[in-house]
Amino acid sequence: MAPTACMSAETATTGPMLLEGLIDVYGRERVLYQQVLQLSQDQADRIRAGESLRHIRRILDAKRDRLDEISRLERESAPARSYWERNRNGLDGSQPVRLQQSLHAVGALIEKILQVEAENDKLFLELAVHAV
Repeated sequence: MAPTACMSAETATTGPMLLEGLIDVYGRERVLYQQVLQLSQDQADRIRAGESLRHIRRILDAKRDRLDEISRLERESAPARSYWERNRNGLDGSQPVRLQQSLHAVGALIEKILQVEAENDKLFLELAVHAV
């Protein structure tokens, strides 16, 4: 990325570092979201198997821990995300492509998690109805 009239030389050198850091963050988030997805699927299996709420609570706690870590990563990467949002249309090279791929992978995982969690909500409702 060559400096433009509205971009300082310092930004031209720190921009790629910010993007590389953001790519790394989304890679770590992808791993955490994969863990959340697996935990959500495990939760559904345990509810269907009739396991105690104590066992299911452990899964919920583990999911919360992963989501807390994702929130921390999001807070820490706010400056890099801001840079990306302001400059993404003017960037070239492989970093923007890699970043878009990372975002797409994270988004796809979130969609899967939402689907599994909707099913978990139904399972919990069925469990509550049968408990009454």
